[in-house]
Amino acid sequence: MITHNDQYIAKESLTFPLLVVIMFGVSLYASIYTPKFLCIFGAVFFGLGVIVYAYKFIRHGRTTLIIDSEGITIKDWGKTKIHYWHDIVRVYTEWRRSYTTFAQQWLTIETKIGDRRNEFYGICLFDLYCRSKSVRMAIEKYAGQYRFDYEASREAKRYVSKIVLVSIVAFVVIFICLTYFSE
Repeated sequence: MITHNDQYIAKESLTFPLLVVIMFGVSLYASIYTPKFLCIFGAVFFGLGVIVYAYKFIRHGRTTLIIDSEGITIKDWGKTKIHYWHDIVRVYTEWRRSYTTFAQQWLTIETKIGDRRNEFYGICLFDLYCRSKSVRMAIEKYAGQYRFDYEASREAKRYVSKIVLVSIVAFVVIFICLTYFSE
């Protein structure tokens, strides 16, 4: 999080690209010393991931979220989308299912332009180097407290906490059943 010239700026974290580079190195090392199909496939797969991330960072830079007195700006893959405060109906955080992690937290922006129906835009907070609390505080600072929808955020948090609780209970029950019946 950077507060610069009366702006809140959150940039993409480099954790996932560094993990891809490390996995590429490990796969390459394994494919050199043990030429098995899975090692070679892993090296090719993670090598393509390194190429995609290198292209993105060289060509378009990091994904950036900027919150200031004008509105919310999202810069991703060379496209910049500005949502002005007078067009924004509400902003809230929600949890979405993901293939890479169990769930990811997203900032959802609901806008209404003219007489058209509402449009929704989102940016993944999991990929950014920020916390949802600091994003919420920045929105309150620049747009007032009425723009951030606390109830929608709480409902999403309750939903994910129930899923996590059920998953933990199911894991414990499966573990107990496997240890009990394996004897």
